[in-house]
Amino acid sequence: MIAPARRAATEVLAAVDAGRWDLATALAQAHPSLADARDRALLTELATGVQRWKLALDFAIHALTKRQPADLDADVRATLRLGLYQLQHATRIPASAVVNDAVEIVKRGPTRSAAGMVNAVLRRVVREGPPRLPEPPRVPVDDPRWRMQALAWLAIAHSHPAWLVERWLDRFGIEATEAWVRYDNTPADVTVWPLPGVGSGESGVGSGDSPIRDPRSAIRDSEFGNVEGTPTRFVPGGIVLANGRDALPHLRAGSAYAQDEASAAIAVVAGTVGRGRVLDACAAPGGKSLAMRSWLPPDARLLANDMRTRRIALLAATLGRAAGPRIPIVRSDATRLPFDRSIDTMLIDAPCSGLGTLRRDPDVRWRRTAADLAAFATTQRSMIEEGLRALAPAGRLVYATCSSEPEENESLVAALLQERPELRRLDLRQEPLPPSMTSLLTDEGALRTWPHVHGLDAFFAVALTRP
Repeated sequence: MIAPARRAATEVLAAVDAGRWDLATALAQAHPSLADARDRALLTELATGVQRWKLALDFAIHALTKRQPADLDADVRATLRLGLYQLQHATRIPASAVVNDAVEIVKRGPTRSAAGMVNAVLRRVVREGPPRLPEPPRVPVDDPRWRMQALAWLAIAHSHPAWLVERWLDRFGIEATEAWVRYDNTPADVTVWPLPGVGSGESGVGSGDSPIRDPRSAIRDSEFGNVEGTPTRFVPGGIVLANGRDALPHLRAGSAYAQDEASAAIAVVAGTVGRGRVLDACAAPGGKSLAMRSWLPPDARLLANDMRTRRIALLAATLGRAAGPRIPIVRSDATRLPFDRSIDTMLIDAPCSGLGTLRRDPDVRWRRTAADLAAFATTQRSMIEEGLRALAPAGRLVYATCSSEPEENESLVAALLQERPELRRLDLRQEPLPPSMTSLLTDEGALRTWPHVHGLDAFFAVALTRP
């Protein structure tokens, strides 16, 4: 009998590879078919792991079969990737079970004749180990071969798209790029933030400080029991859990919400510079709105906006679990807001390439191309222009992304300021942010988090004001 998680993982990977769904959607579609929570967890681990290491796995497939992975049938390609991943990275699973299930999966698929090849390839890896991956450059940096060797090592051995690695190599150098790709290939931790009012006796509204002074005691006093973790390093009030999987049921129970620390830093910036009537323009799933509310002044009035039905439902569910005054929800397109010079502060956490979140979402590595950056920048610029139109006189706009690339961030803002000389950049170094966030601020007064510097996903935020 084929293990249910392995069977489901093969189907998920084939669907993602065919472009029918992204990884998150494919997993959400597959989870209901697995009754056992352990199978669902294993499915997620296997499918995510294969996507994380896909380029290195394909290098091995080519070395072992002398064929390009793209030339293999989809079910064979997915099965080989899954089998190689388990033999190399999920070694607690018996090799015999990996090989036998892979062969049975192919036998029951549309290309039964490939079962013998799959069996031979995987058994060879069991006997001899996987093919050697490219190694660090062996020639001096001024040798013409150095760049090719560096790119092959960083892209193939660390499973990142070559076009993106080349950009990072040019901007940051080989040591920083190596640290970055290694960071992306480590399992993502889970950072949780107690919902306002849980365990603190306070609503967290208008506190001007983190809503929870001791996050561990707040969670312990709620529904978590004893948790193992460490306080967040830059943004006060969160806890990084040692075992996020065990914590997730409690997150769903409503005592806390999960949010990456870099994402939380964006909310702190928006809340700190915020005043008056405040709009979170792209608010779903709602974590930033909750965090913002805790850092806004007491007289601020926060609105949360999003557009799609499913995202509105997520937003309502998140906001509805929190104590304190209700945050009204607005449903509108962020490029056509129903406000005219009436918003005092706006956060635009814009849709972006997501290239700063490759550790948390490895699927993004293979779904983005360099050409996508210009398209995202066009939409982002439209959102900013609409946001500026909706701002009241002397209003403030915080623009943020989870992208690593300048086209969506520094270059976009520089072009905007050149074309709109009436705009002024607020220097976040002069704003009353927590001292622990100082190292996240740039010389231009923006917020920038880097995997190779801060050990956080790559996020960006800048605050602008208009006359």
